Parts: sequence; C-alpha cells; structure tokens
Amino acid sequence: MASIGLRRFRYALMNEDGETYGTVGTLAGAIECKVSLNIANAKLHADDVTKENIDEFIDGTITMGIDDDDDAKFSVLLGESSENYTIGEGQDAKTIKVYKSNTDDVAKYFGFGQVVPKIINGSRKFKVEWFPKVQFKPYVTDKKTKGDSLEFSTPSVEGTIFADNNKDWRKRATFDSEEDANTFLDSLFVQSA
Repeated sequence: MASIGLRRFRYALMNEDGETYGTVGTLAGAIECKVSLNIANAKLHADDVTKENIDEFIDGTITMGIDDDDDAKFSVLLGESSENYTIGEGQDAKTIKVYKSNTDDVAKYFGFGQVVPKIINGSRKFKVEWFPKVQFKPYVTDKKTKGDSLEFSTPSVEGTIFADNNKDWRKRATFDSEEDANTFLDSLFVQSA
C-alpha cells in the first residue's frame, strides 16, 4: 500500500452556497503534500477503566509543495486585488498586472483534491483524496542565491481544512485506472445548475 507519486493538484473556488464550485483547474505542479489534523479527544472514565473514547475532527492544515505560485491564481484564492500598471511611455509602454496583498484581504474557500499513485499487492492503483473546504493562508516563498551549483527552490503554500455544510472534511477512493481516478476527482467539484 505504498504511495509512489503525487499528481493532479485540482482546485475550484467554492460558491457562496457552500455546496457548489466554480471552474475546476490545476493549482500547480504537485511536488509534495502533507496534512496535519487537529483532533479533539475526550475519554469517559468509570469504575477505574476507560468506558468511552471519542475523537472528533476540528480542522486541519494542508501544506503543498508546488512548482509555481502563479500570482493570477493565488491572488484570487487569497482574496487579493490587482490593478494594471503601465511601464514606460508612448510606443514603448507596457502594461502589467500588479497583485496587491492587503491587511483587509479575506481568503476564499475552495475545494482541493489530488491523485496518489500506489502499489497494492503488486498492482498499480490510483487513490483520490479530496478536501471540500480549504482556505489558503498568505505566504511568501523562500529564496536564495544561485551559488556554485544550480538547484531549484520551489514554493510551499499552506491552507486550513474545514468541514463543509454536511460536516464532511475529506472524501477518498481508490481506482484501478488513472483515468477513472481523474474523472472521479473532477466530479467531486459539484457545479451549480
């Protein structure tokens, strides 16, 4: 049951109804994904033994290593604004888009999913893991000088996992084919009628 890769970071903005999503897209190239859960625990002790134990999901943190933190995508997810800015004058003038981070920005909720190739009993399988409600945190990517040898520095972004209106916080299923896994993943982003 070992995973042997990571593919297809898919996302879509959650609509205001909290149940449907906008256009599904690829967030970025998948490098790594780590999930840490915040679980509440309560135990009932009676007659000198534990009689009941309950663990309940509170929220979670998802950290994604990606190949590109595209400003156009992440600005929308973080609730940031943008404006056109003109450089130069006359015939040489160029217009660029400038993305602004502001203390009053409110990050949007979105659905997020991925496909994890696995080997199970000598057969290749594809596990879909989907989180219906995630909110990104503002971030700044790490940088360093090139030095004597070349190496890639890749961004890492973090989000908070919430339960949706149905109290679901994750869905997952495993498929024999990658095509079926991809189809299932995209179907989880329910579109409005």
